[in-house]
Amino acid sequence: MTKRDFLSKIPDFINHKTWGYGELEIIVDTKEQKGVCYRHKDKTASCGTYGSNWNEVFESLNKHLCEEGYV
Repeated sequence: MTKRDFLSKIPDFINHKTWGYGELEIIVDTKEQKGVCYRHKDKTASCGTYGSNWNEVFESLNKHLCEEGYV
């Protein structure tokens, strides 16, 4: 999965139950590691996850977003 594929399958924003709206942020994108989170207005982050490729990050993040009812 490419970065573009990942971004097309994951919501850009979530409305977190505690911290409100959060915007998807890529926090690391190197050859060895990928990582994302949702950043909120107060600079807190939620739903963060890492992987060695975009597919791993997608699987982890999508599972969490589904379990929490965001998608």
